[in-house]
Amino acid sequence: MSTARQRPTFRSRLAGIGVEALVSIGAAFGFLAWSKDINVDPLDRKGQVSGLAALQLRFAVLAGVLVVAMVLTHRLLAPAHRPYVVRAGCAAVAGLATGLVAGGIAVALRGTQLPLWAGGGDYQWILEWTAALWSGQEISDHYPPVVFWVIGAWAGLTDQPHVLALKDLQLAGTALFGPAAYLAWRLVLRPLWAVAVGVLAMLPMIEPVKPYPQITLVMLIPVLVKFLSTVRRADRMTARRALLAGALAGVGLGLLFLLYSGWFVWCAGGMLVAVALTAPWRTGWRSVLLLGGATVVSFVLVGWVHLRGLLAPTGGTSDDYFYFDTDTEPAYIAMWRNDRPADVGPVWPPVGELGGVGLFTLLLAAGLGLALTLAWRRSIVIALGACAASAWFLRMWLASEQWETQTVRLYPRTTAVVLYCLLILTGFGVLLAVQRWRGRTGPGATGPAGRESTAPVGLLLVPLLFVLASAGSATVDRYLPDERTNHAGYFAWIAHTTPYPDGRCSRWGVAHGCQPTADRVPAD
Repeated sequence: MSTARQRPTFRSRLAGIGVEALVSIGAAFGFLAWSKDINVDPLDRKGQVSGLAALQLRFAVLAGVLVVAMVLTHRLLAPAHRPYVVRAGCAAVAGLATGLVAGGIAVALRGTQLPLWAGGGDYQWILEWTAALWSGQEISDHYPPVVFWVIGAWAGLTDQPHVLALKDLQLAGTALFGPAAYLAWRLVLRPLWAVAVGVLAMLPMIEPVKPYPQITLVMLIPVLVKFLSTVRRADRMTARRALLAGALAGVGLGLLFLLYSGWFVWCAGGMLVAVALTAPWRTGWRSVLLLGGATVVSFVLVGWVHLRGLLAPTGGTSDDYFYFDTDTEPAYIAMWRNDRPADVGPVWPPVGELGGVGLFTLLLAAGLGLALTLAWRRSIVIALGACAASAWFLRMWLASEQWETQTVRLYPRTTAVVLYCLLILTGFGVLLAVQRWRGRTGPGATGPAGRESTAPVGLLLVPLLFVLASAGSATVDRYLPDERTNHAGYFAWIAHTTPYPDGRCSRWGVAHGCQPTADRVPAD
């Protein structure tokens, strides 16, 4: 009797993906819901510390239960069934990672109905355009429209003003970072590495104030890697399969484009070069053209509502918003702070140890070298390298022109692309090095005594869970209410001290400067 392992059917693969998605999203929102009963005053530092500790305690309990369950099932289940437990466990870890951060933001906003930023800054015009769109007026199509659709739909469904609906969407968006990154990287990586590489590299990108741009980034990069891998195999495809693969790729990219399009600008040039250089033109040029043509057509059909705005004569950005990061030495990409308040200390960038270059940047360079050494021909390395190089060249070109044009044109946002790609490349290099060191690329190797030489995946997740818990706490602490205007905590502070649309103040707002504008002043 043959003991060869059967390849899973399409239906079973689809079912497996569905289970992973449900587990990951369920873990994220489950932790967020559990965090909402942490009863502290988030404007008092003692309350903040208590809230952080309560979050960590709950995370530790769930992490402990998860690890024990995975170790027990590893011992009790047959080897053929263990991969399903691994997939569910890794998906749960991805959800818990950002469910923790979302729960911390819920603690930071406890007692107020308003979201981070209280509808100020960018949200002023976003809310104005949302109101105009949902009242039947035409709005500019140069900005991705999904955010307007989602805010308006959720406000209508929950019967609340648009500005108050933002709080729910910020919490949900923050919780979805982990599941989004994990599920996207599952297109190209196995479960454990999708967490250890994809989710871990996502941590610097978490942005609770406006989550949708960075969620788009952490999903777009693995989708581009998968697309390049598909193009390189086009010579093995029938015409029908090439058209179908192209249509699916175009739809996926188009939906991400409608969520946030900025990252496409930084990555497009590099990806076009990568596709042109790696496509099997000699043996499969017809399939390559069918695949590429179907991708372009479906992408345009899905994204046209926004793409037409970018292609219009006035569609390009003439951004002239100069902030702290536009005065930063342009080669520094080791830390992504967005355009948020500059709570970065008196010296920025930090002075590095080797010619001004810090240890973290040196580790990224070493990781890049490792990935290039071990897998310079692999699609993931080519795609990530192309995106990072494309963003780097555009960054330097636009930065070199800011004096002449007196515009920024959003070039500091390339930091996120370059940093994210380098983090993934470093993680992938480590992955390959571990596989080579163990002398295998899959499960099942045995030691001299005939026993499995690999520790249960549940145990391997322990150090990763520790890092995720620590990073989640640090991220939450940064956004806890703080009255300093140059601190990220100011976004939560003004959510507590700004009156609601009906004039009332939040639970603790009056004590900290909120001035009610209505006759009735009951706290929330």
